[in-house]
Amino acid sequence: MRLKNKLGTISTALGVELCILAFVGLVFLFQFDKAKVELVNKTKAISETIGEQASSFFSQRMKVGTSDEFFQFLDQRLGRKKLFNTFDVAPKFFTVVLRRDVESGKVADDIKDDFYPKRGYTVSNQHGMISVSVPFAIQGQSEPFGIVKIDSDTQAIREKVLADNSLLYAAILVVLNNQAFILYLLLRRRKEVIFEKGYLREHSIGALKIMYRVLGDIIQDHEGAGEPSTKQGESKKVISISELVEKRKK
Repeated sequence: MRLKNKLGTISTALGVELCILAFVGLVFLFQFDKAKVELVNKTKAISETIGEQASSFFSQRMKVGTSDEFFQFLDQRLGRKKLFNTFDVAPKFFTVVLRRDVESGKVADDIKDDFYPKRGYTVSNQHGMISVSVPFAIQGQSEPFGIVKIDSDTQAIREKVLADNSLLYAAILVVLNNQAFILYLLLRRRKEVIFEKGYLREHSIGALKIMYRVLGDIIQDHEGAGEPSTKQGESKKVISISELVEKRKK
């Protein structure tokens, strides 16, 4: 019986701990999704900034300008590392794709739809990689001339969220475990008070029986107080302390 109770207690404790860990996991997932949204917004802002520079560069060198030449221009003008550090983004891959290269077959045409996004930019999350593509145009043309594409690894985002919020997760674990332990003590104390089982119940029932018997004797003594004793020397069933004191004084 005791072993069964212990196993039940252990099972309950494990269940509570799993619930607490699940809650912490939900908090992490919420923060992870929020971090991904923030990353997309920052990456979009960087892509628009780079797109403006690309528009200026290719407007002057539309026929002879290449992506490699633009990267050199961008490093001289803004500096790619400085630009990404400013927006607090560490991309896995960064490139500028020209529409003419796609049309000529130099670049795979699987990104053709990225030149005409419905909301102004394209976001894809596949194989642990978040890709943001923003098209840009040059002066005198309404059609997109190219796209700025930046890929970021979700693993880096996950590690950053864990590192930034590790103290929060630890605090949640400590607080919830303490609350669960306090609740367990309160429930255990309540069970003891209502005498459900164990030592306290058995001895409390015995005490109640003794009190009931004494109370019955007191009632009988009270009912026979006005009647003469049938036997000489007959005494009451219950003698009060005050009567003993009076007898000693006499």
